[in-house]
Amino acid sequence: MDSAEYSPYFMSPNLESSTGSAPTLTTAYGWFRSCYSTHASCRRLASFNPNQLPTRLIDVGNDGDTDWFLRVVREDGIASPSAPYMTLSYRWGNPTISLLSSNITRFRRGSPIADLPSTFQDFIAVARRFGIQYVWIDALCVVQDSTEDWEAEPSTMSHVYANSACNIAASASNYPEEGLFRPREPDLVRPGKVLTSLFADKPSPHYIFDKGYWDRQLFAGPLHNRGWVFQECFLAPRVLYFGKDQILWECLCEHKCEGFPQGIPAHYSDKNMDPLLDSISAGRSRLPGKGSPLVFYLWNSLVEQYSTCHLTEPSDKMVAIAGIARLFGQITGDEYVADW
Repeated sequence: MDSAEYSPYFMSPNLESSTGSAPTLTTAYGWFRSCYSTHASCRRLASFNPNQLPTRLIDVGNDGDTDWFLRVVREDGIASPSAPYMTLSYRWGNPTISLLSSNITRFRRGSPIADLPSTFQDFIAVARRFGIQYVWIDALCVVQDSTEDWEAEPSTMSHVYANSACNIAASASNYPEEGLFRPREPDLVRPGKVLTSLFADKPSPHYIFDKGYWDRQLFAGPLHNRGWVFQECFLAPRVLYFGKDQILWECLCEHKCEGFPQGIPAHYSDKNMDPLLDSISAGRSRLPGKGSPLVFYLWNSLVEQYSTCHLTEPSDKMVAIAGIARLFGQITGDEYVADW
């Protein structure tokens, strides 16, 4: 890529040796605030309906607080828009802590953050950095040993993620104990710069950019072939991915990463060049009406992609895409019917 043409895209901040460093989180917060305050289409997608808040949220308090508290939204008087919340996408593994009928009361009284898996602790740190008091984690907000809760909560997933201020994806983690943040070599994140005469009579500076970085950071990792995660990241208006070597940002309007903190040049981004994903973004923001060929094209394409994903419980096959199906039902006016 010609250096003069693309220099503005490479205005990288100082990259430190961890994706959890203060400069990295400051960069992420800047992306979030820009989208949250200026992107009209993202705000429309994430329209906050007080009747569609999650049943429960986790109160993470402020910096320095050592405990988290389980809040029951209606009982504890939590209402939008004063209570934006963040969500988490991660691989379950075997969580060392989860919400059960026997510990609901204890969790409502408060429980040490230090007892949570590393990914949950890191997620809380990010939420606090973003100034968000409430978060939603399925293991701690759905009663895991309650058949009644498991029958009711999946039907609300479309609202939980669609109304999230931002979804955080633990893209490089196989288990909750592995955490969000990763050590890294900053020079491997920065695009290289060389002098070459391949495209001109005289040598001129050009950037070396690996166009496959997005797929390797995300889709080749342990998280994004999971069926539930496919739905979560599709429904969320904003997603911040914590990858192996860098953080990446996705919303309807922009795709960014630490290598391209000002935005990925459209014709060098695999994601922006992918007509399917472009159409999905356009379809979600415009909500085409019933009978639009785009709607059926998007639905068929999504089902095809979803069919390549994996589920720990095969019986979740229908329910793990139910949120997307209901979104399309709202667009078309059709009723979603499934048998699981």
